[in-house]
Amino acid sequence: MAIQQHYSALLVLLALLVTTPVTAQDGELADNGNQNQEDGAAAAEEGETPPAEPLQRIFIRSSGDAGALAQQYPHLAVWLEPEDEPRVLALVEREVTARPSGGVVILAGEGQSANDSLLKGLRSRLSEAGWAAMTLGLEQPSPSLEMARERLADNAPSGDGDGDAEADSVMIDVNDEAARDLLEAHRKTIGARLTAAVAWFTGKQYQRVILVGVGRGADEVRAFLPEAPAGVSQAVWVAADFGGQSPATISDALSGETTPILDLYPSRNGDVAGRQAAFRRAGIASYQAMSAPVPMRPAGRDAGVIANRLLGWLGKE
Repeated sequence: MAIQQHYSALLVLLALLVTTPVTAQDGELADNGNQNQEDGAAAAEEGETPPAEPLQRIFIRSSGDAGALAQQYPHLAVWLEPEDEPRVLALVEREVTARPSGGVVILAGEGQSANDSLLKGLRSRLSEAGWAAMTLGLEQPSPSLEMARERLADNAPSGDGDGDAEADSVMIDVNDEAARDLLEAHRKTIGARLTAAVAWFTGKQYQRVILVGVGRGADEVRAFLPEAPAGVSQAVWVAADFGGQSPATISDALSGETTPILDLYPSRNGDVAGRQAAFRRAGIASYQAMSAPVPMRPAGRDAGVIANRLLGWLGKE
């Protein structure tokens, strides 16, 4: 009987030795999932509220097919080398006039490549008008980034404090901090790209560098302005999408900003009135709003109108 028990125990031990390495090879995703379940079970045993599923790390993917674009437009392709970030493709059309007016960096809306029809149209029109124009794509946000944005928006202070919520404050703070970390990593990546784009122009001896953001790209330009290099002389938001941020939040983030900003908004956009009022109250005189007869999501056919508005404003500066 003792021999039989010893033999059974040996079989169990061998089974564990065989299966354990396979489990270890499942990778970080499996480990994270198992750890999350274990943490929830431990919390339940101690009578605590199980922690919410943590936000996963954000991954910045290549916008469009950068390699294919570089092969298709080798005469326009420029590979930027952002600090501590993967290289990124930009498409550049140099000015066709004898004397350059400056350089323009155009950041696409989310999910658009560097050769989106709107960006392509703007690039060619600006080049003909004497500006060197660079276009940058912007990836579609990952599910992790979308979840982080939604979490911070949902948990924004409402001003009607509830004492019953104090029990969950630690859990909420931890997850909010994770969301903020994801957004900060994303901002850092886009900021590094914009810094590299500005450096490319200043390295080519362009005296004026303009930042232009389209759609959600406008919010990225807004976030970058406080840390933008000295070479940036003006900024433009085209049909800006600020992700539901309040006008006060937008203006407060730019408090003290002296870089001239053009808010080029679709004529039927009612949100701009709130931004105008917020910037006026904040005393930011460098902000100016201008309407254009374009839809909320402008396309290639709208490039002419937008370029005309942009060139008119730049000519006045």
